[in-house]
Amino acid sequence: MSELRVDSRWWYWVAAVPVVTAFWLVSALWVAAVVLLVPEAAATSMNAVVSIPAVALGVPAVVVFLLLPLALLQDSRAVERAGGDWSELGARAPQIAGALDLVLLAGVYQFFEGNESVLRPDPLGTLLIGVAVVAGTWLCVRYLRERKSLVAMPGSLREWRTELRPEEQLR
Repeated sequence: MSELRVDSRWWYWVAAVPVVTAFWLVSALWVAAVVLLVPEAAATSMNAVVSIPAVALGVPAVVVFLLLPLALLQDSRAVERAGGDWSELGARAPQIAGALDLVLLAGVYQFFEGNESVLRPDPLGTLLIGVAVVAGTWLCVRYLRERKSLVAMPGSLREWRTELRPEEQLR
């Protein structure tokens, strides 16, 4: 682990993508379990099992994914200024995230196109959203692992508290 310090908190936005994805997955599994275990709670179709959490968590997820290229760009520049040397993937992460945003937006558009109900989502839109979410999550995890090898990152609650309160560092 490196002792190189970077004054950038943009990586929190990068870390938010896997968290939102995991939260969506747990929510979808929860809804599926409720539908399977409580027949009275069943929605009109099994597609709703995925659609309900997708719509409920859709706005925060889209916001986090749309901010991802900016967060990767700002954070990778801060790491480079501090002396970190990125691999090819780390250096290209903002461009890859931008391309994934286009795939995600195309998927969201296709998902809702000509369909006022989310109970019968378009399969192509669902596939595009799935690809963007899986690839974006993988990119973020890979980026954070590489970042951790290049610069010092908080490893405990005490270190996070110190990072979030820079005035304590001056004492």
